[in-house]
Amino acid sequence: MAKTIAVTGKGGVGKTTIAALIIRWLRENTPGPILALDADPDCNLATVLGVEIESTIGDLREDMLKQIKDFPPGMSKENYVESGLHQLITETPKVDLITMGRGEGSGCYCFINNLLRKFADDLLPAYKWMVMDNEAGLEHLSRRTAAFIDHLIVVVTNNPLAIDCAVRVDQLLDDLDRDVRNRHFVLNAVREDRIPIVMEKMSNLGMEHLATIPHDDTVEEAVFRGESLYTLANTPAITIIDQMMRKIGAG
Repeated sequence: MAKTIAVTGKGGVGKTTIAALIIRWLRENTPGPILALDADPDCNLATVLGVEIESTIGDLREDMLKQIKDFPPGMSKENYVESGLHQLITETPKVDLITMGRGEGSGCYCFINNLLRKFADDLLPAYKWMVMDNEAGLEHLSRRTAAFIDHLIVVVTNNPLAIDCAVRVDQLLDDLDRDVRNRHFVLNAVREDRIPIVMEKMSNLGMEHLATIPHDDTVEEAVFRGESLYTLANTPAITIIDQMMRKIGAG
């Protein structure tokens, strides 16, 4: 069964970049295979990995809504979506990617979310690791879309709103009694003089401080230029990611 790492936090804290750097590390340092699940409707994970995707789960949802009246006799919504999900896996060396995407129409994603969770659970035995880039905030935790999680990583900056989000995640996990084996937080690009202040604000939460990732001009430039983070050599952020992954026993 795959070990699962879920990355979450307030929008704009760098969680997608950190999720991509984690995937990069696993790709280089473990035998794999790895399942990358972009559960954020903004679907930026493929971009920072330099992977082209043809369609998303959001696209599948829209197709289902358009064609539901023309389903062949005996085909249910579940059959239609499950057959479509297998075609949405983007395969790359050692890493397979599934992208949530965003449908154009209005309406609830609960049906798709439930199938996505079941689909991910069914796929897990085929992988050594699953890394999930979650929607900003608490949506996938509150909807129970995220399956069993070995390591939940909450990304925090020195923005007070990012700290508030971490507090709410911690409270929500307590209220939902989620099956999360390890809760962590990572400081990302926090000014050195503010690190003690942020650490103090996080000290009462049920999360372990996993790492402090410095601002990294090389990573920022690669993201700005649309270059794959797979191509980077050692940089300050990548060095810390290496230490972080070894700390959780990944290598």
